[in-house]
Amino acid sequence: MSMLTKQHRLPKKEIDQVKNNGHHFHTPFFTVVYLSGRGTPSQFAFVLSKRVSKKATIRNRTKRLIAGAVRRLMAQLKSGYWVIFLVRRAALDQDKEILAQAVKEAFGKINLLKQNEKLGS
Repeated sequence: MSMLTKQHRLPKKEIDQVKNNGHHFHTPFFTVVYLSGRGTPSQFAFVLSKRVSKKATIRNRTKRLIAGAVRRLMAQLKSGYWVIFLVRRAALDQDKEILAQAVKEAFGKINLLKQNEKLGS
């Protein structure tokens, strides 16, 4: 199972709020839009429009790969964030490991990993 548990999924009604008020971080495979200072635990959403791929199976596979990478990092993530992945076409034909590395690097850059706190102090 690769999708996130319900407590870690960002409700649809919150997605627009994050899109409008959040900070953006761009990678070749996706844009991460995030807001901090929300309730615990951190929640995530994955957006792939039909412009990225017309085939639902391809969109869903890519979503599962990125969600799986987030799930594997869950223990290392700070709580209280709302995060949206706006997935780009470049992510569609990527390996699981490449996407997982991109997710981890993005979380490191936006200071969402707990280990970043220890490095700074």
